[in-house]
Amino acid sequence: MRKEAPESDRSPGDVTLLLRRLEAGERAVRGELVSAMYPELKRIAEARMRSERPDHTIQPTALVNEFFLEMARTEGMNWRNRKHFLAVASQVMRRFLIDYARAHLAERRGGNVIKLRLADFELQAEDSDGALDMVVIGELLDKLAAEEPRMAQVVEMRCFGGLSHAEIADVLDIDERTAKRDWQIARAWLYGHLRK
Repeated sequence: MRKEAPESDRSPGDVTLLLRRLEAGERAVRGELVSAMYPELKRIAEARMRSERPDHTIQPTALVNEFFLEMARTEGMNWRNRKHFLAVASQVMRRFLIDYARAHLAERRGGNVIKLRLADFELQAEDSDGALDMVVIGELLDKLAAEEPRMAQVVEMRCFGGLSHAEIADVLDIDERTAKRDWQIARAWLYGHLRK
């Protein structure tokens, strides 16, 4: 029996193989996949949560666990590769945080709104506390995704996944200049819609 490589020694190809085996119905491989990807997903979640308000009740581990729960509920997902896995993880984390913000807002009936820091979006505050309403950002990202899906993915991965331009380029299989340009255009688009 072949001994599995430790998670730090796994190549992207190894992860892609695990995803293919999972897609083929090998449920037992799920544990290997969790072991292989958990550290990277936790790093992404920690980066995301560093930009949340200090008293946020969600922990990075909860974001990662929510992704794995969503993955377990979604049967028949066509995982292309490790890059696709990370892109989906960023999207699920964003949705989870926005759903949490909506529930929190409904609970308070107009009370404190869950906010993101403007610095995450590299936008300048004008007469503001330097924060953005998470629900509003979620709605704007949905609108952007309808118009420019890749740009919305870039924003998700940068602001909700904590990925660098180089990492985003790798995940989306584009060059880094394109990832930077998409980020700049999407940021301008968001700024324009936030000012309305």
